[in-house]
Amino acid sequence: MLLDESKIRQDDGIKIKLSDEVFDGFINNACEYFTILESDLGELTPRDAIDVLSIITDFREYFVSESDWDCLTLQILDMIRRGVSRSMYQDIASFSGMTHIGYNTYGLSLISPKINDFFKGIVNVLLDDLASYTKKSGGEEFNTTGNYEVIKGLSGPLSFLLMLGTEKKIEDPIRKIVNILIRRSKTKSVKDCTVTGWHYFPSATESLYMTEEAKNGVVNYSLSHGMGGPLAALSLAHKNGYRADGLDEAINCLVSEFMKAVYYYDDIACWPGRITFEQYIGQEEIVKTPKQMSWCYGSVGILRVLYLYGRSMPDEKISQFALDELIKIASMPVRDYLLSQPIVCHGFAGTAEIMNLMYLDTGLPDFYIKTYEMIEKSISYNIERYTELEKRLAVERGMPVQIKLHNHLEGYSGIIQTILSIIKGVPNANDKRLLIN
Repeated sequence: MLLDESKIRQDDGIKIKLSDEVFDGFINNACEYFTILESDLGELTPRDAIDVLSIITDFREYFVSESDWDCLTLQILDMIRRGVSRSMYQDIASFSGMTHIGYNTYGLSLISPKINDFFKGIVNVLLDDLASYTKKSGGEEFNTTGNYEVIKGLSGPLSFLLMLGTEKKIEDPIRKIVNILIRRSKTKSVKDCTVTGWHYFPSATESLYMTEEAKNGVVNYSLSHGMGGPLAALSLAHKNGYRADGLDEAINCLVSEFMKAVYYYDDIACWPGRITFEQYIGQEEIVKTPKQMSWCYGSVGILRVLYLYGRSMPDEKISQFALDELIKIASMPVRDYLLSQPIVCHGFAGTAEIMNLMYLDTGLPDFYIKTYEMIEKSISYNIERYTELEKRLAVERGMPVQIKLHNHLEGYSGIIQTILSIIKGVPNANDKRLLIN
């Protein structure tokens, strides 16, 4: 047994805002997760190890003993080290890549300075990968792909490097990425029509998940794979004092794209997700349906980014728009959120964290109430239990039927870590990686 349940119950830093039943459910899920982790340690993959490192960092104080935590942490770090040496991670990616490892080892280094050298080594590998990646930025293929997004593209590494400081070896790639994103914001011509520079051609893998053919490309409004990523990252660069010719224009271009595309369904602000070139130019109609209220493609993620942009620039009109719309969403019944999973990416946990951050920023009770409704929904899913109704809904919405165990976006580690951060009143270490804080 890795966790000491009594330590969680006796923690004065946890202000219990949950019912006894829900709090017991959280503790049971956390203990069950760590029990499974301990028994299946030999089956962990290097990719699993990154997210495991994140959750064991946050749960350090609740381990039965410090030596147990040290032993497990060293095993996980060794798995990651071997994965890096074998090039098993997806280059610069914020999820399953070197930026992902950078974020999680940075969090560990804050409480365990003895791994600073390891962390610096990870940063050096990332910088080398970034240099190779950005070297291609002058080519046509680079400018027609989704290289700017947060999951696998440049927005994630930019936000990570901005967190590290002003050392020259960090500043140079920051400026390079900012300038690449500025260039990407320029309009371009496709089939003799002027479109946003954020237009791209989906990969073969992405095309498999699309319901319509997009031979002339797409425009993507999501926070996860679309324009929400560069809007958040460039706004953060501006907030941190970075200035470059065209930076303000690039940010304004992104905001303009979002404000042109918003539509209302039952008085709730929605965005069309990913649309084809033909839909973007008005040649084909966009079907205006209600959308999931999630981090990934949903309105809550986009509105949180617009809110942060409005506060950092500052742009009071946009920040007030985002706040007003999020208040309306917080007042919706949970059933209307169209969520069927407890996960961070497109489920209850991720939406709970956005609502929680809005509460911490504004103090408005609407966000407080919805945060704990979302937590209660997340806790109702015991580890590895999935009802027949939940399976059917998942299949209908094209989602994975089984919830992963060790994955921050789509697994139980992310759910448990997120709920812990909320009830402790401390923003999650992954919020910056998600571009929501």
